Amino acid sequence: MTRRRLLPTRFGDWRGWAGRLALLALLWWILGGGEAESWRWGVPAIIITALVMPIPDLPLRPVAWLRLLPLALWLGLRGGIEVAWLACRPRMQLDTRVIEHRWQRLDDASGRLFMATLINLLPGTLTVRIDSDRLQVHVLHYRDGIAERLQRLEGQIDALFGGRHLRNEGSP
Repeated sequence: MTRRRLLPTRFGDWRGWAGRLALLALLWWILGGGEAESWRWGVPAIIITALVMPIPDLPLRPVAWLRLLPLALWLGLRGGIEVAWLACRPRMQLDTRVIEHRWQRLDDASGRLFMATLINLLPGTLTVRIDSDRLQVHVLHYRDGIAERLQRLEGQIDALFGGRHLRNEGSP
């Protein structure tokens, strides 16, 4: 097991660390509403978080990120509304299931983990298990079209990760 250094040792490491600091500071500023008093707690929290947060293996593809961001925000909003609606209607008949999604495009572990995380934003869904050939998802209220939504999401994540997709058996 390799040890991770807390402080950067090379110039490239410093740029990544500074980028994380800037991103976390922007997030703090947005969440804190720009209040000057919040920075008293914010600066130590930002520095500690930047030091200990893992460095993700996510590609820098701005166009793909711009396409995915509205989708992720929409799924989160819609998921929250739908689950709140289901909670307010306790007599509603739920059709809970665990469904399997076979990987069709993603062959990269980072992409699969990213998709498994985003699955939790889909209305009433939760990732149960990730395997090398499939993903198991718990669905609170099963409807037709869930499989197609998962395939579309996998396609968008595949585009984000550079289109490194699995080859179907029999394809050249």
